Amino acid sequence: MKILITTEQYYPIKSGVSTVVTAIAEELAKLKHEVYVATGCQERQYSLHNGVRIIEFKIFGGFGNFYRGEKEKYKNFVKDFECDVMINECVQTWSTDLILNILDEAKAKKKFLHSHGFSLLSYKTKNPWAYIKSKWYYFTLHKYLKQYNHIFLLHDKTIETPYLQKYGIKQFSYLPNGVPKSFVSKKKLSQKKEKYLLSISNYFPFKNQEFLLEAYYRSSVMYPLILIGNSVLKDYLGKLKRLKEKFDLMYGFHKVEFLYQISRKETEEYLTNAALFLHSSKLEVFPMVIVESMAKGVPFICTDVGNVSVLKGGCVILTIDEMSEKIDFLLNSNNEYNKLAYDGVESVKKSLIWDKIICKLVKYFTIKD
Repeated sequence: MKILITTEQYYPIKSGVSTVVTAIAEELAKLKHEVYVATGCQERQYSLHNGVRIIEFKIFGGFGNFYRGEKEKYKNFVKDFECDVMINECVQTWSTDLILNILDEAKAKKKFLHSHGFSLLSYKTKNPWAYIKSKWYYFTLHKYLKQYNHIFLLHDKTIETPYLQKYGIKQFSYLPNGVPKSFVSKKKLSQKKEKYLLSISNYFPFKNQEFLLEAYYRSSVMYPLILIGNSVLKDYLGKLKRLKEKFDLMYGFHKVEFLYQISRKETEEYLTNAALFLHSSKLEVFPMVIVESMAKGVPFICTDVGNVSVLKGGCVILTIDEMSEKIDFLLNSNNEYNKLAYDGVESVKKSLIWDKIICKLVKYFTIKD
């Protein structure tokens, strides 16, 4: 089949959405489908990557301001692109928002939406324009969603489910995030890990690393803490470094490393060898970093966001003190630690491997409406 995927984020961008969309596109290409990705410019020096053809558009801006650039060129491209399947990734992004009002004109034989969360239905932004815009956006969005042949949500705990049901939209199902089979740990799992704790998230305020930083200082563990991020918003990294200095005075010196722009290969090595994985985001739907920590047999401690509470291989907490206590507990309880490591890997093997997920996706391409 000829497949077009439209997405704001794609390789080499380092984000959860980019990781997921890139994996889907490349898995479809492995199945001998002709896959095209329409996305934003990233100064790529190639138009073909791992079997996927990439078409770039110079479009800028975000939901909280204004989309600008090659908007008409992009809309005309999507409208005129003849293909068997079009998959639009995410809402609240230019790659989907700009074409909602021309969906009925697009020449794609089947149209799918792969939603990664209706975030502004569940999270009140401090951006006044984005807040006002979101009210109108979700008041009207359902009219366009009815034009899709099918909508994929990440899991059944998302806020999208009641939204779709409210407006009588029934053509939806659930498609989880996953990892490649090669990513899953093949080693015997035990508390054999290196002596450091790890967090992987871009340095954004809603990722809330200050929460896990304080929990780490309040724990009794003396292992180093390593944070890895590939993007910084509003000097949040500077704020975290100043907070570390404050906590050194309050709790005594702890070794904390703030790493930035680390390669994917190095990041995977850090994850493979970590003792624990810490995540304290305020907003997630199906965090890829948690799935990846499960796959590596690294127990996670995470705030109660998205569907993390139903994932195997870690602990969900609500407060800084709870995270601190869980850090101490897991590093001093071999049996519980090893059980979580084992459960995480087995859960990923069972249902969170990309080739199994893509087989489920492809079935919808041929279902007759």
